[in-house]
Formats: sequence, C-alpha cells, structure tokens
Amino acid sequence: MKRVLLTVAVALLIPGILLAADPTMGVYFNGFLYKTPAPMTNFYGHVYICQDTYFVTAVEYALYTPSDPYHTQFIITNVTYPPQEVLHMGDPWLGHSITYYPPLTGYPTGCDLICSYTCMTLVDCHDMPYYQIQVGPHPDTGELRGTYSPNAEFFDITGLTSVLCVETDAQDSSWGAIKSMNR
Repeated sequence: MKRVLLTVAVALLIPGILLAADPTMGVYFNGFLYKTPAPMTNFYGHVYICQDTYFVTAVEYALYTPSDPYHTQFIITNVTYPPQEVLHMGDPWLGHSITYYPPLTGYPTGCDLICSYTCMTLVDCHDMPYYQIQVGPHPDTGELRGTYSPNAEFFDITGLTSVLCVETDAQDSSWGAIKSMNR
C-alpha cells in the first residue's frame, strides 16, 4: 500500500514541478531556416511569450547582442504591436515595457505575440556567424518579468537566445544528410 501511495505521489509531483517552470520569451524569425537574407534586406522577427498560467497584462525586457553591443551588424528598423497593446515605452535595445488589455492568456497555443520587429543585417552572414540575440532583463529594473491580472502581481520570465547566421550546408544537402545531423 505504501508503494502504491508513493507511486501516486511521485506521478502527481513530477507534472507539478514541470508546470511550475517560468514562462519563456524569445525572438522567432520567419521566412528562413538556415540562412539570413542578404545585407540591407528586411526580414521579420516576432517576440513571443510562451505560458499558459497567467493572464499577462505587461512585460518588461531588453534585447542583447553579446558579440555586437553597439548594433553595427544587426538593426531593428520598426516595431509593431498586436491589437491588445495599450501602451509601450522604450525600445528593445534600451529597455522595452509593454502593457496589454485584454490580457494575454496563451490560449489556445500556449504562446502570445508580444511584438514584431522589422530587422536587417548590415553585413553578410559570413561576417557574423552564430550571431546571438538574447532576451534579457530591462536595464532600469534588472528584471525580465511580467505582471498578471487581476492585481498586477509580478512573475518571472526566462529569456531565450535566438541565433542568426547558422553556418551549415543543409540547403545544399539531401534530406537524409539533414536528418543525420540531428542524430
């Protein structure tokens, strides 16, 4: 009987621990998989928060490019917001705060759009291999966090790192060669 109770307790505890993980926020790029467009050509990045626990009313974050702190290789030319955006302050590089109403819920996919960027590289991808773009803490507060309804309480967010200019010959390879890279 003790063994059965222990098994049930563990079976209920593990999903609870996994569900207690912080929400994540990252920049996702569309239109290409392994190759960034040519320099001075617009492409789009979308910031998503993935969570299904909170009714998100605001987020604060900043973007960091460790290998290019002054953004001489990659720039954001425009920021657009989803219809729920009520107010935004700052910019992605110096600290960005955005509020939403109605709140973002994560329903039905588990992810919500925070904002979208029109981006551009200023140099060829060969000159900026594995270029990292990190979602990190807002410089004014030192926090990467959000607030949720109904009382605007804070919750922590885990920032993700996106990579541009991944060097691979996958576009010139067969499907079998691509699959073998993932083994």
